[in-house]
Amino acid sequence: MEIDGNTLLIIIIILFLFFSTPGGDGVSSQYEYNQLQTLKSQFSSENKFFQDMNCNEGFRNITGFKLSYQDVLDDPHSNATYPIPFKDYESWGQDQEHMILPQSVIDKVKHEVWVRGQGHDNNIFPPNITSNLLGRMNLVSNSKHLPIPMPVPRFYEGPSEFSDVAPPSGETYPSDWPAHGELHNVTFDSGELTIQLTHVDKVSTQLGKGKKEFFNSQTDKWKFLNLRISFSDNSEHEKHSFPANAIYDVRSGRILAMTESAKFHSLFAFPHYMNLQEDAGSEDMYESLKKSLDEYWDASNFVDTLTMTSLQEFYDEATLKCEYLAFFQLTPWNQYNRDQLKMIDDELNWPLGRPANLSSLPLVTIKSGLLYSPDCGVELRLHDVKGERYELKMRSIRTHLLVGVGLFAAQIYLFLCQMHHTNTPSSVNKISVYCFSMINLVDGSLATIYLFSASIFPELYLPLVVSAFTCSILASVFEIRYLISVYASQINERNVGIMTLLRGGNTNVDDTGAGNTFIPDESSISGTLHARFFVMLVSFTFLTMCATLWPRKLRMTFEYMIIMVLNSYWLPQIFRNAIKGTLPRRNRLRNERMNEAMGVRRQNKMPLLWKFILGTTLIRTLPVVYVFTYSSNVFRHHKNVRFVVILCLWLLFQIAVLYSQDILGSRWFVPKLSIPEGYSYHKSMTAQDLLEHGSSAKYTVDCAICVSEVPVYVEDVPGTHKVDEQTYMVTPCGHIFHTQCLENWMSYKLQCPVCRAALPPL
Repeated sequence: MEIDGNTLLIIIIILFLFFSTPGGDGVSSQYEYNQLQTLKSQFSSENKFFQDMNCNEGFRNITGFKLSYQDVLDDPHSNATYPIPFKDYESWGQDQEHMILPQSVIDKVKHEVWVRGQGHDNNIFPPNITSNLLGRMNLVSNSKHLPIPMPVPRFYEGPSEFSDVAPPSGETYPSDWPAHGELHNVTFDSGELTIQLTHVDKVSTQLGKGKKEFFNSQTDKWKFLNLRISFSDNSEHEKHSFPANAIYDVRSGRILAMTESAKFHSLFAFPHYMNLQEDAGSEDMYESLKKSLDEYWDASNFVDTLTMTSLQEFYDEATLKCEYLAFFQLTPWNQYNRDQLKMIDDELNWPLGRPANLSSLPLVTIKSGLLYSPDCGVELRLHDVKGERYELKMRSIRTHLLVGVGLFAAQIYLFLCQMHHTNTPSSVNKISVYCFSMINLVDGSLATIYLFSASIFPELYLPLVVSAFTCSILASVFEIRYLISVYASQINERNVGIMTLLRGGNTNVDDTGAGNTFIPDESSISGTLHARFFVMLVSFTFLTMCATLWPRKLRMTFEYMIIMVLNSYWLPQIFRNAIKGTLPRRNRLRNERMNEAMGVRRQNKMPLLWKFILGTTLIRTLPVVYVFTYSSNVFRHHKNVRFVVILCLWLLFQIAVLYSQDILGSRWFVPKLSIPEGYSYHKSMTAQDLLEHGSSAKYTVDCAICVSEVPVYVEDVPGTHKVDEQTYMVTPCGHIFHTQCLENWMSYKLQCPVCRAALPPL
């Protein structure tokens, strides 16, 4: 069926409309327009409440803060509908009567987390704390906290009927949903914690505008942060992850983070909850932070830049996750003064060789921390949470990537040496396709992962692209080209049994009859191998990336199995050596001297260079050794020295077998009785067979290569018995050539010069 240009254009337009996302604010219907307008109206009205508040007034009609913890204690079935009867909105206090935190949590924050110690005013904290922190957490289970009801407005819900235009009014409580408990409960006592800290210094002032502008005029006091907090049990069967907005008090090293969703508008609560301390001048702190939030609100055009994506994200966060408040206290960097910290930041952001000792830069450390979920009643304590600055980690990864490029360059050099070593069809035929396919699969997958990572980490774009380019050159140019040559030399062995291969036979060819085997050209072989390479590469890369999301035990099992299998790349070559039957080294050297005396170019060497074997093994083992033995590796991989020892012993075993095949012969471990006799090119002929090939009266035939006579040993003609059978060769298809002529020919092509039938290698 042919498709004309107009039909193709219509198909492209339909696909574009089908897969394209709505532009602008993402509104695609009147219902969604009304949803978004309702959301904007809600935030605008809450911001007006916020503007009228001061540090001594409580929250009014602000989503998520309508009920206090005391309200729930007094009436566990309280309805969070403003105004609540008999509730005092004119006062505010740092207690559970006015806050959504229970008094025990408030006291812990005041006296255990945000603690003012001796000399606190002289402490110096780093102004930039962008980093990935790792640590431990445990569930505080000795005290039970009541969850605070937090309703979700119903206008977030989708239309119940296609004709609906106006979203429903009212509110619904997630606690009434059947799946709520399964999705929110933290059922383990202790686990691992990850906190990703990112500074927010600039915001977009218009919807869809790429350019961002600075908004914070009090950077010496407050820093806006985006956090991604993740924690799980040790086996990673249960995982929790959520984003959060945070305020960092640079002067005291305190961080307050809160989630944001359809049922919890935490942006308006930062001044009150950041003021959770018994400090003089707390009103000034409240007004200062409120001013910074107003600057953020105005600079980002918060209401006008809300989209349907924002609405959907708020709804998903509200229905699928708990809300959390996080209180962190950083460890001070008192070994530096503020000018030194500024120089360190400048050097990390714009390296110019400033005298900043970055190698001794301390870790960003959370001295004490607490997580509390008001709507789920979950309290978590943090321990040993720390990590290096993000810029330092990027530098370290950049250095590792450059080392990796050097390893790839060394691998390319070794590969070129190996290709030069096996530069004839007879020598290439002894190479295992599966050996280099396994190597090629790893290199191709690495190139794909590097290229994919370049779009995720813009700071590492150049080294990742260089690594991907170098790795792709190795995989898609040198290794694929070599595999094409190997595959082409072994095409006549497809669908042949093991015993036939041990005998040196090939398809459609036997000792007595001739046969013509179709051998495809390299272009068709290239297309087949490239298609196979692409399918295997995509499948393996997809499987590897999916495995990162599996539970730890399953992921580790998969990881260990894959590493062991992919580091068994010498096993197929050991098997191939046994099939081809290479002689011991002493015999090969003796035959080589005899061939030189006869002027014959016969391949007697082992198929793999020892330089290539040892170099490739070392290059491909070093990254595994680094990841599994160095606890501070850039990949944050767990340490397992025992596995590295097992892997190294496994590789040494493979190399030892290859060496034994080089010294003793490739079939030394194969019982001699199980090895059939291979095809012999040197054999006598009958007069009848010789006549069929156009023999002369002297029982000679013309060599098709040098076009001169070839005397032949004829069984039933005694006069020819003086002819040495080693001086001529008879192919399986029955053609006769001088030994030197055919062996030189077979060094470049394993096909009969007369009928193009496939020939078994020597």
